[in-house]
Amino acid sequence: GAFLMGCVPNDRDCDSFERPQHQVTITRAFRLASTETTVAQFRRFVRATGYQTAAEREGRGRMADTAAPDWEWREGLYWQQPLHKGVDADSMWPAVQVDADDAFAFCVWDGARLPTEAEWEHAARGNLKNARYPWNGESLAHANGTPRANGADVQLYRTMPMWATARDYDDGFAALAPVASYAPNDLGLFDMSGNVYEWTADAFDSLAYSGPHPRVDPLVINASGTRIARGGTWGYPPEHLRVSFRAYFSASGFWTATLGFRCARDG
Repeated sequence: GAFLMGCVPNDRDCDSFERPQHQVTITRAFRLASTETTVAQFRRFVRATGYQTAAEREGRGRMADTAAPDWEWREGLYWQQPLHKGVDADSMWPAVQVDADDAFAFCVWDGARLPTEAEWEHAARGNLKNARYPWNGESLAHANGTPRANGADVQLYRTMPMWATARDYDDGFAALAPVASYAPNDLGLFDMSGNVYEWTADAFDSLAYSGPHPRVDPLVINASGTRIARGGTWGYPPEHLRVSFRAYFSASGFWTATLGFRCARDG
């Protein structure tokens, strides 16, 4: 189907490369995993194939410094111990500390692929038009309401007070949350906003929306070495939870505690 992709009207938090809003058509049916790939799922992949992630090969991962609003490389962090060395992840946490190549390898093993950026946003929006978030609302639910996403909230503020967090929002988790801890969007997809960024198949191009790029089944491939990630996360400013927000990182050689993925299948 066709949908409007990019910055919605009156959204003052948009970056320039989220504009202009434009119509995109997806011509092929696809299925998207209902949750982010979990630690348990990734463990089955590793046991079946003997695969080693980039983090394991280099012996390090990225995690936040509680004393400053910075991220740093730390020894021993990888998908099974993503936050603290020697402390295993919950099996239902999203698998993180994986780069785009690691995510691609898992999806291929699973008979799938990474979604395109357009497919991801189409699915995240569901049947809602011009919504800032994957639910029918223009803001996060407040602390006395029902939380809708795992974002940078008062729980995170208590441990990292120098970070940009929502001071009137409590989602129940300071860092990673088990997948499907919050209500899905209207297509039954969980955590399309928050928990972790999700790798997509597209390279980053700041002119992808404003330049002469395809508007039918778009996929940006270039030699920049960057890759788009979507969805916002527990550890970055709340405005990253908007459905149009576009993050981008090095496809190879970059992994962190706020970056995971989910797979897509054709048909």
